[in-house]
Amino acid sequence: MLSPNEFQYTAIALVSLGLTLIDLFFALRVYRKIKSLPLVYLILIHIFLVPFFLSHAILYLIGTNYPVQMDFIFRTSILFLCLIVCTLIFFLEALRFEKPSNSILILAALGAGNGIVLAFIPDTVWWDPVIGPYLADFSRIVFGVDLFLAGVVVSYQILQFIPFIRSELLKSSLLLFVGCLLPILGPAFLIASKISLAIWGIEMFTIALGVLLALVSIIRDERVLRMVPFNVYRLSVMNMNLGLSIFDVLFEAKKLGPDSNTLIPHLMTANLQFVQNVISDAERIRYIQTDNYLFIFEACQNVVGFLIADRSSKLIQSALKEFTREFVQLFGPTLDSGEISQFAKADGIIQKYFAFLPPYKVVSFNP
Repeated sequence: MLSPNEFQYTAIALVSLGLTLIDLFFALRVYRKIKSLPLVYLILIHIFLVPFFLSHAILYLIGTNYPVQMDFIFRTSILFLCLIVCTLIFFLEALRFEKPSNSILILAALGAGNGIVLAFIPDTVWWDPVIGPYLADFSRIVFGVDLFLAGVVVSYQILQFIPFIRSELLKSSLLLFVGCLLPILGPAFLIASKISLAIWGIEMFTIALGVLLALVSIIRDERVLRMVPFNVYRLSVMNMNLGLSIFDVLFEAKKLGPDSNTLIPHLMTANLQFVQNVISDAERIRYIQTDNYLFIFEACQNVVGFLIADRSSKLIQSALKEFTREFVQLFGPTLDSGEISQFAKADGIIQKYFAFLPPYKVVSFNP
């Protein structure tokens, strides 16, 4: 029969498991609506959480009379926890960048390596006939260092977003960021303060709660998935048949952007081969990096939409692609007319795909 502490531990694990399964259902529903890389990582986190909580739920149901089985299940749960933390970092990284930075890849490899060591190397887990398996002292130090580094990285990633959050996204953004920090800082605090010894299993619930908060923030306002921690200066649409910019939008930025009126026409018309490569399917140019700015391109038929920004991300590229495609669909028959006033109706498309960016001003009609 389970002791009160063991029953409490099992109950918290089962509640966390149930919460995760409900979250996974809603995460998959959101993904059907918004197919984006960060959501893939969020779904993976839920998938890893299922065996993590399940292993803890059956740990004491097996009983301390079966130390080999309990030891194996406990070690397996450690491995899944490392996968969860690494995937959480990649989730935030996918919001910030087009691809993970080298430092993040190194950290993930280090965390995964430590997880494998803690899970499979002998003497990393000790045994007690009353409370069952637990991490050895040295393993606790390694585990604590991993959590600390992960907390620092996640906190740094979050700080990059803070200056760029729009006021109407503030509550949802804070909910998302708390949800990202809680699975790391919650267990670290509860274990360090020994609260986890007074309430067995309580650290598991902070993991489930954190992931739930992150998902709720996305359901509440999906624009939090499209936040960018960098400046976006200008959105332009070029008609390659006319060799002209037919639609231009300036976004409010934290610093002064490039002199677009001089730079853009020169960039797009000076080199015929460059223009052909931008719209070519075989060798399409996706972006050009200068010392201070990034030009991000998306071609659709003979129209090129592009953004000027500090850097890129998968989400900003996706927004530009969908905007350009819908712009061509809406104005296709009259694109070559030279009448730019018709593009005033494009304001709705901007709101649809770039509502996560700061306020903007259409400058096509008032050069």
